[in-house]
Amino acid sequence: MGYIKGYTYDIFISYSHLDNIKVFDETRGWIEEFYSDLNVLLSRRIGKTDAIKIWWDDKKLDGSVLFDRSIEESINDSAIMLCLISPGYLESEYCQKELELFYNKAHAEKTGLSIKNRSRIINVLLNNIPYDTWPKELSGTTGFPFHDAKVTDKENYGETLEISSKKFKSELKILKEALAKLIFSFPTIDPQPLPSKFTIYFGDVSDSLRTTRNRTITELQKLDLGLIYDIPPPFEEDEHEITVKEKLKEANLAVHLLDQFPGRNIEGEGTTWYPQKQAELSLQSSCNKLIWVPSDMNIETVEEDVYKTFLKGLENGTQSSSSVKYIRGLKSEITQQVTDFVKNIQAQLTQPEKGKISVLLDTHYNDQLYALELSKKLIENQIQPYINPQEDDPKKNINILEDRISLVNNLLFLYGKVSKDWVIERMKAALQFIAANKYPKKDFFVLMVPPHKDPNDISLKQQFIKVNIINNSDTPQLDFTALLPFFKSINAVA
Repeated sequence: MGYIKGYTYDIFISYSHLDNIKVFDETRGWIEEFYSDLNVLLSRRIGKTDAIKIWWDDKKLDGSVLFDRSIEESINDSAIMLCLISPGYLESEYCQKELELFYNKAHAEKTGLSIKNRSRIINVLLNNIPYDTWPKELSGTTGFPFHDAKVTDKENYGETLEISSKKFKSELKILKEALAKLIFSFPTIDPQPLPSKFTIYFGDVSDSLRTTRNRTITELQKLDLGLIYDIPPPFEEDEHEITVKEKLKEANLAVHLLDQFPGRNIEGEGTTWYPQKQAELSLQSSCNKLIWVPSDMNIETVEEDVYKTFLKGLENGTQSSSSVKYIRGLKSEITQQVTDFVKNIQAQLTQPEKGKISVLLDTHYNDQLYALELSKKLIENQIQPYINPQEDDPKKNINILEDRISLVNNLLFLYGKVSKDWVIERMKAALQFIAANKYPKKDFFVLMVPPHKDPNDISLKQQFIKVNIINNSDTPQLDFTALLPFFKSINAVA
């Protein structure tokens, strides 16, 4: 967590990678040096080593790369954005998207975009950029000049200050003090306690899957999940079994990656292998299980008869239960499949309060800021919201949508920066699931947000579910006055 309560990062540095390219005899890029020096100065100001958590992206991205999900999440988890403005920044759509996302999310948060008249967006000018060309999100902010041009000389962009120069050191101290005052201005109320970390047990694998397993574990560690993956040791059969059973008690989910090779033999056992034994112990435990095998694996070609019988049992469902998910898939999809299953389990654990009205907000990541703003208003109206953000493929992660449907009274689909077909596909999937499981009819609501929409644009052409359209597509902010009938409707049909 960051120094500021409730945020993972205190500061997010938004910059053009063009400004971090090394020139002349530099050993490190300008941005990297700037980040390092600022980090030290702020730590000294706070009085603790690495007290301030600063996020900056050191990957080499260009305009052809899609907006990185990890960057989006880091922006949402940051208290302050530091924009390093240059001609390269102004020409970068990537940078503009970072700025827009932070501006919108900060505006929607309870603390707001400013704290005690101090903007949470800090404008650092690497060149003498004229005020009238600043991004609209920076209007009203004060620029911190890190260039050698006179501010009054609008024709001279100037050069970015050299890191070793006295002027740079002087300006960085001024910036450091301004940031410290802003950091100290944030509320000191402790955030709500976080739920216990979700823990995944990863079974042993054959040598052919070891690289895949290690990569998957590394990717999941970035999601702040607890991971148990270092068994064996012990290698001896009895001690190994005792240890595995103990670790499985700590896990919410056990993941087993299996292929045609049984893996390492348990010491002293000729036909017992660590991957199989751990999967068998897992199947006897109370935690959820995800068992993955390659989509193209032919079980009949497996040479070890004992292991082949075990795989056939998994394939035919003789070992399965409601807590077991068996997947034939691609190695590249394992992380996403595990993540989806984790969300599935968490959704089941977060049942709505008895007697409380609940609504699922099904949204694309591009429109999740509206979902966050709306969810706050729903809570104020004694309605429990669940946000179900999805990606570009409307059919992806459909199992999460299905699990949420079983928990809520009504569904609201956000229709903003996505196509009409995307929204309709999500609604069809929900409708099909409700009908197949004979759930009570749940009204559908479609909230249209910018850009402009035609209220008659959405239709399911069916009689089973009523579709209610709320058009908020002509104003950038949610019109809560116009949404009052929506809240009343939810209460009426719950």
